[in-house]
Amino acid sequence: MLGAMRVRSKSFPTLLDIRFTGDAPFRTASEHKQGLSLVRRLIENSGVVFAGLAPSAAVLELMTGGRSEAHVFKLTPLFGPDGQIEGPPVIVKIAPRAQGATEMANYEKFVRWGLPAACRPELHGFARSRDHTGLCYAFVGGAGDTGVDTLTHHLQRGDTAKLALVLRRIFDCMRDTWYSPGLLRREHDLARSYLDRYFPEQGETFEAESALRGCADRYFDARQNNGRYLIGRSSFPSLRNLLFASARKRAYHSCILHRDLNTDNIVVAQDPDNVTLIDFQKTGRGHVYEDLVALEASIRINFPPDASFSEILETERLIALGQQQPRNDPYARSIRTIRDAAFGYFGRLEDEANHQFAVAAVGLRLMRAIDLSDVARARITASALWAAKALTEELPG
Repeated sequence: MLGAMRVRSKSFPTLLDIRFTGDAPFRTASEHKQGLSLVRRLIENSGVVFAGLAPSAAVLELMTGGRSEAHVFKLTPLFGPDGQIEGPPVIVKIAPRAQGATEMANYEKFVRWGLPAACRPELHGFARSRDHTGLCYAFVGGAGDTGVDTLTHHLQRGDTAKLALVLRRIFDCMRDTWYSPGLLRREHDLARSYLDRYFPEQGETFEAESALRGCADRYFDARQNNGRYLIGRSSFPSLRNLLFASARKRAYHSCILHRDLNTDNIVVAQDPDNVTLIDFQKTGRGHVYEDLVALEASIRINFPPDASFSEILETERLIALGQQQPRNDPYARSIRTIRDAAFGYFGRLEDEANHQFAVAAVGLRLMRAIDLSDVARARITASALWAAKALTEELPG
C-alpha cells in the first residue's frame, strides 16, 4: 500500500507529497517528523530540482541489507501537477545525528579524493535535525531498478566472476591514494589495534571465545584440553590468549581503509558494468590487511552452503596453509584471489603472519554476530582456528 504525507515547504509553490512504498519505517512520531523534514530539505538543496523545477512529490522505497540504525531509501522525484513524470532517483540516508555527521566528515576527509570517481557515490546533500542527519547520494543503479545489486547478491547466487572486477576497479586504483606509500605508517602494536577496534569493553573477548568454543564443539566435535581445541589429531590454541594475552607486540603498517568492508557495501551495477563502495561511517586509518580480510569473511558468510562440516574444515586448512585447492572449488578460489591481491598490495612491507592474525581477529569478532547460518559460522570458526594454528607455528617457542 502506498502511503502519503504532505509536507508544506515555503520554497515550493505547491504542496510536496512524500510517499513511502509500504509503511514508513520510523519508530516514533518524533523520528517520523524529523525524517520527513530532512527528506524535504534534501530535496530542496541536493540537486533533485531540475531545470528550475521542483518535484511535486517524492516516493521513498526502503532499501534492505544494512544492519545499522540508519534508514536508507531510494528516492524517486515526481514532476507535473499529477506527479506523472519520474525524475532520476537518488539515495537518501537518515541516520542518528552523530553517525551521519561522522559519515559526512569521513566522505570529505577520505572519500572524495581517495576513491576513483567511478567507484564512489556523489554526495549531493546534507542536512541535520535535532536527533538525526540526512545524506543524499547519487543512485548507483539504473533508474528503473527496484533496488541495487550488491556483491552479496552475486555471491548468494554462486556468481564469483564479479569479485575480480571489484578488485580491479576499486582496490587496484587505491594504490595511488589510500594505499600510497606516502600514507602508509608503521605502527607498533597490532593486538591493541584490533582489541580497541573490535572488543572495546571488558569481557567481550571472553564472550567471543565462548561462542567460538560452542561452534567448534557443534560443527567439528572439538574437545577442550588446557584451553586448547582438539579436533581429530590437530590441536589449536585459544584465540583470545594467542591474540590478546601475549606480551609480544607485533609491528604492522596502517593506511586509510573503508573499515566496514562487507559485500553489502559493494554495489555492482549491471549497465554499465561498474562497482561502487557505499557507507563511510567507519572510514579511517587501520591495519593494511583489515579490509581485505573482512572481504574474505563476507565470502565465507554469503557463499552458498554447498559443503559438509568436514569438507569446510579441510578447505580452510588448505587455505590457511596456502596449499593447492581443488580446481573446481570456486569458494576457495575466491578466497585465494583476495589473498593474492592483499599480498600484492602489501606483501613487500607487511609480515604475512599479520594476515593470519587479522583472519583470527576478524573471525573472533564475528562470533558475536547473531544472524549467521550454520555453514557461515562453521567457515568462520574453521578459518579462525587454522589461522591461529598457523600463527602459533610462526611464533618462537
